[in-house]
Amino acid sequence: MIHEFLQDWDLKSPSRIHEIPDGAVNRVYRIEAPDQNYFLRVYKSSDLATLKREHALIDCVLQQNIPAARPLESKSGDRFTVKNGKIAALYTEAKGQQIKRHNLRLSHALAAGKMLAQIHLATREFPNHGYRIYNLSWDSEAWIEKLNNIERLILSRREKTESDQWALDRLKDQRRWLQNSLCSHYYVPQNPSQVLHGDFHDGNLFFDHDKVSGVIDWDQSTYMPRAFEVVRAASYMFGLDREPTLAFINAYREVFPLTEAELEDGAQGWGRRSDHYVWAIEEVYIHGNERARVFIPHRKFLPFQELWAKIRSSP
Repeated sequence: MIHEFLQDWDLKSPSRIHEIPDGAVNRVYRIEAPDQNYFLRVYKSSDLATLKREHALIDCVLQQNIPAARPLESKSGDRFTVKNGKIAALYTEAKGQQIKRHNLRLSHALAAGKMLAQIHLATREFPNHGYRIYNLSWDSEAWIEKLNNIERLILSRREKTESDQWALDRLKDQRRWLQNSLCSHYYVPQNPSQVLHGDFHDGNLFFDHDKVSGVIDWDQSTYMPRAFEVVRAASYMFGLDREPTLAFINAYREVFPLTEAELEDGAQGWGRRSDHYVWAIEEVYIHGNERARVFIPHRKFLPFQELWAKIRSSP
């Protein structure tokens, strides 16, 4: 099917095609051609309107010199092609290289913080044409039963890997927290929303030395307060480790000021969502998506506010 997709673009015969294994949702293929390299993304979603909103956002940031991977028009002038109910798009190759999370330095934290601020400046007036808005409200009993069900599935496995054990241990701690009377299951953001990248983290960034040279994967774009994404990104990239997290946040604020109240509002919103996060274990143990296993951390589950308090405390 990959060759069928590629026939819709005017490309020279590729010398090599291989799948990028990191994606947990969409299928992505690196196309090595004589003139240059490309990336073909075969989307899990069949909602063409959502994908067109993604490309509208990419067009917006490209016009303001954000180094997003550029979608290419096919022979027919369209950016998407459909085969057997699957939708695909072809992108230019991002410049630079990706840095594994455990190899990120403070210089990368600074560069990423500045780039996120530049993106937010570029999109602050961009209209919301139906981008995702997170509902920060959960039925605690339903969520606990969800964890109970996943626990049963893990325990039913004959042999358990180290990853299974981490998932089980984290699940138990997360369930214990969700049952705690101090755990809040609801939050209403206090600050204005704007269109955001939605999935800003090291896996979607390319670096050229100590500068961000490419930003990819705009299909999770959201409409939320910008501090929500600032805290989310720091949480994913650095696990809220104090030094790189503060470097990231301070670099952001140098480019696009963010008040203490705005930052705390973002932390409250993202913190609630983080405490209720079950996507990775659902994907692995309910839907059989082993690609999502990399998103199950091999570390103890802690309530978000416990981690955030260490960031906000004085040195």
